[in-house]
Amino acid sequence: MDSNNEIKPLSLYQSILLFCIPAAFFGFIAYLVIPYFNEVLGFHSALSWFYGGYLIFIPLFVLALVMYKLENRKMKIKLILERFRIEKLSKNDLMWTVISAVSILLLTALIMLLSRLISVKFGVPELKTTPLFMEFQALSGDQRLYLVVWFPMFFFNIVGEEILWRGYILPRQELFHGKYSWLVNSILWAVFHLCFGFDLIVILFPTLLIIPYVVSKTKNTTVGIITHALLNGPMFIMVALGII
Repeated sequence: MDSNNEIKPLSLYQSILLFCIPAAFFGFIAYLVIPYFNEVLGFHSALSWFYGGYLIFIPLFVLALVMYKLENRKMKIKLILERFRIEKLSKNDLMWTVISAVSILLLTALIMLLSRLISVKFGVPELKTTPLFMEFQALSGDQRLYLVVWFPMFFFNIVGEEILWRGYILPRQELFHGKYSWLVNSILWAVFHLCFGFDLIVILFPTLLIIPYVVSKTKNTTVGIITHALLNGPMFIMVALGII
């Protein structure tokens, strides 16, 4: 860590601003820009989401670097990685990465199972797994090349979120909220996803809780990056290709 630039506590008010402004922008892209791509420009709905994702997640990546620079730090890779707590995985970190990923998958599956059982018994609609602005038919033929457009967006999605929420913000929250910092981070991360709708927030509940907790426990943002990527990447590819 750059000893000339100590990390300062982040108040709850500041945390709310840093999550809610991007959340509002996410909603703007999701409900105004992506439909414009679909309906006016005639893009395939998958490409509309990918391009919209660039507009959402590249700014998060850039914002993390801007906030880093505003701390009067040098723009050197080593110092950036240290500030964002992007470290090599120790055996303990690897253990927590596996535990968190498996726990999230099992708990998410349990939520989906309970949703189905409640639907069968009481006639309540099952939880929707995809928000309207992300819905598209499985890619086939040459459409599968669209995944070339998706992959860089996926990078900025995972890395942009993790270096901002867990790399930059969480260490400052820990100085203000102490042992409850991960919970504050979780709740505000849920706010960022409000445009997904209530159903998906419920489905994402394990992810929204566990990743901030484990990153706070290990003090290693790499754990969050890998866990987030393992959960989002393979699953999306299988859905996009119609495998599941």
